[in-house]
Amino acid sequence: MKTYQRVRERGTVETVAGNPQDRMAAIRAVVEHKQYAKIDGCMIDLFTASAIVAVHDRLNEQNRAKFANMPAPKMGLLAFKLIA
Repeated sequence: MKTYQRVRERGTVETVAGNPQDRMAAIRAVVEHKQYAKIDGCMIDLFTASAIVAVHDRLNEQNRAKFANMPAPKMGLLAFKLIA
């Protein structure tokens, strides 16, 4: 499944990611543009996206692959558990 984006009525960008690389690219775009987005059916804000990116960048290769395969909402919950 490919990644596609659609702009909703009120300007919210919705991203559906089919693979881990596209999902992480969409989350990194939230951090880069400082604008929330709907990823995998869940609104991801700047604070959550930066937590996900921080945890993703510090994991080893094996755990990074497991983390990237999770849906975005689960990645956010796990990121906050690991940071706290």
